[in-house]
Amino acid sequence: MNKKQLLQRFINVREKTLSLCENLETEDFVVQPSDEVSPIKWHLGHTSWFFEVIILLKFNKKYIRYNNSYNTIFNSYYKSLGNHWSQNKRGHLSRPTVSEIKKYRKYINDEIKKLIINNNNKEINFLLELGINHEEQHQELILMDIKYILNITLEKISLFKNKVPKIKRKYKKWKTFSNGLYYVGAKNKGFAYDNEKPRHKTYIHSFKINTQFVTNDEFKKFIESKGYQKPEYWLSKGWDWVNKYKVNSPKYWNIINRKNIKEFTLHGLQALDGDAPVCHINYYEASAYAKWANSRLPTEEESEIFLNNNTSKNNTLHTDKYIYHANDINLVMNNLWWWTKSHYSSYPRFKSFNENIEEYNEKFMCGQFVLKGGCIASPKNHIRSTYRNFYEPHQRWMFSGIRLARDI
Repeated sequence: MNKKQLLQRFINVREKTLSLCENLETEDFVVQPSDEVSPIKWHLGHTSWFFEVIILLKFNKKYIRYNNSYNTIFNSYYKSLGNHWSQNKRGHLSRPTVSEIKKYRKYINDEIKKLIINNNNKEINFLLELGINHEEQHQELILMDIKYILNITLEKISLFKNKVPKIKRKYKKWKTFSNGLYYVGAKNKGFAYDNEKPRHKTYIHSFKINTQFVTNDEFKKFIESKGYQKPEYWLSKGWDWVNKYKVNSPKYWNIINRKNIKEFTLHGLQALDGDAPVCHINYYEASAYAKWANSRLPTEEESEIFLNNNTSKNNTLHTDKYIYHANDINLVMNNLWWWTKSHYSSYPRFKSFNENIEEYNEKFMCGQFVLKGGCIASPKNHIRSTYRNFYEPHQRWMFSGIRLARDI
């Protein structure tokens, strides 16, 4: 990627982040209704802080910090870079204001643009690409958090005004893979995170995987069969979670009666589409449903092999016609993340990023599960078979669904 391309990519990503927020009111930027949700203004500041601390302070000796307190406010979890504000208290801060954070973004933009134009350093180029990809990850988080925030309002505000069309459901089928050695992981070509490497061989037993996601209607049958009330389907911690929080349906469902179910989307509150894939499911729910359906969740290796042999993608990704709601079970990639049964851990001979960015992925390789496939909120550059998303098993505010697998 030459200077001109890198500069344009940086500009495009920074503008895209703001465009996702353009329909919000100022008040929408500042609330934090849950510990796992961050105020939208925090995302705008944090992504700028990343460029400032990881790149500008290191490579521009004349650089002057915009505001020294921002290192504490907008540092997420990088212990080696100093103290950071508690994640669950980000919404406690009324300052800096939204307008001041936007000024901070412009300040960083101007400094990074100058650095790109005057730079021929490969390390800087890599860190710029990392910073751009990091901001794209936060674009997905912003949409997740906006949905959570707007759902709390009594008015059920829609972020996007275009309607969600219904997609005709196709016949479900299974795709079979024979046992043998398969390659998984990213090649040393193009950008990939450290947790996607190294590419390596792994032995897979014969399996089959469903080409479609579990639908709302199918999951509704699980509910109607008292699936949330039967401990035999649930992992022990999952059963504790169900009972502690009195869970009886996916997140964002509003069950008025059996025939009248509403679902909150980024396009507003709408009648539940039975043919659309069930969304906002956590690992416990996905595991319980799979057991109820006499199936299992695929491993991350099985999922990657399946992705490498499938070309069904969302071709409207981030165009004017784009829908920020998973409405088509036939799409494989950039539709919904699907849970795998694989614990998030390092690959054989894994090497983390160097220095401060060593904390980017490796420190989270404990107590989380891998998700694959990309979702409707994922930026286009993040849609690849090797991408490894990860979340804790109780979390479900991300755009996550269920894909089933079986042994053969």
